[in-house]
Amino acid sequence: MWLDNKILSKGEAFKNFSSKFYPIPNLYSNLHSYGLPFKQIVCDSSITGADLLSGVYINNTFYTEGQSNLSGINPSEGQIYFGQNVGSNVSGKYAVKDFNMYLTSDPEENILFETQYKIKPKTSQASTGLAPNSIAYPAIFIKNNGGFNKPYAFGGLDKTSVEIRLLVLSDSAFNLDAVCSILRDTSKSYIPVIRSSPFNNYGFLKSGYYNYNSLASESDLNEAAFISDVMISKIANTENKLNPGIFPAAIDIILENIRYPRV
Repeated sequence: MWLDNKILSKGEAFKNFSSKFYPIPNLYSNLHSYGLPFKQIVCDSSITGADLLSGVYINNTFYTEGQSNLSGINPSEGQIYFGQNVGSNVSGKYAVKDFNMYLTSDPEENILFETQYKIKPKTSQASTGLAPNSIAYPAIFIKNNGGFNKPYAFGGLDKTSVEIRLLVLSDSAFNLDAVCSILRDTSKSYIPVIRSSPFNNYGFLKSGYYNYNSLASESDLNEAAFISDVMISKIANTENKLNPGIFPAAIDIILENIRYPRV
């Protein structure tokens, strides 16, 4: 959520769209699934100028969550879910991220060289919703590369360090440099701990959207992660036959927190 907010707010990295939602294979029993031809959509109300999907139009009548059996909105998948079949005339206004965000544990060579991606918003089938769990780029893959504790003071106080690697796959050198510049400037700042998640266990929004700045303001600075360093490495893409148009980079972010791990 912190990374998403930085890229969207500092880089204005989104575009507003309006389109239909298309029926897709149902993901959950007793829920009818509809998808956009895009992933992912903005759901952070602190992003100035972004159209938030607070509801949808069914036969040109606007409904919010809870009305007309609208059961949930999943911004990461670009999907909505109904308790019944509402037909094919479902549409909405929304903002599409310029960079999708994905948590991953896959080896980096698989992400960079062994997976073929479809660029968004152009898709191979513009008149249908994207398939569940499909990956579209430009994208940023977030991976925990581990960490360690070191003694910091007498009494059991340690400094916990964690390395987060971001693999950035961009569609242009300009956008890649923009992301690298935004994240380079986050060095010596803090990432707050968000205690109240705006998502439920299905990945649906608990309400139509959330405000990241409000959630961050409720956090305790003593628990925040300090960004001690940001290291950026451009990656040559000369041997990538699956995705020759991708501009990649690796960004390593070192997070630190002073804590009593044995208390």
